[in-house]
Amino acid sequence: MLRSQHMKMTSVSQRLRRSAWAVIVAGVLAGCATPQPPAVKISLARDAVGRALAAQATQFAPLEMKTAQDKLARMDQAIGEMKYVEVDALADQIEADASLAEAKANAVRKQQVLKQAREGIQVLKQEMLNAPATTH
Repeated sequence: MLRSQHMKMTSVSQRLRRSAWAVIVAGVLAGCATPQPPAVKISLARDAVGRALAAQATQFAPLEMKTAQDKLARMDQAIGEMKYVEVDALADQIEADASLAEAKANAVRKQQVLKQAREGIQVLKQEMLNAPATTH
């Protein structure tokens, strides 16, 4: 009986040692894996900035555009420093800021077009009121 208990203890300790080694090896392998930058998010952020620039956000939404561009510069720096958690967060923020800048720029431009149209209508009304009446 003592011998069978000893065999069970040896078997258990061997399994524990093997499990411990497996955990250590897995940890070492995971530690050696190089983290990768979130390429999709980086691309989405850059695309959003590009769309905002195309919508003339620098002119019509300068504060929002500057915020997005400043974060883009910080993201590029974080990429160089391999701070990928920061890159991930900044990419999300850049996409949101640039989308806001784009939307605001589009809204401001549309408001300007509407204002010009109203002014044109007003001019036409004045011309109609001031035009001499013609009788046939």
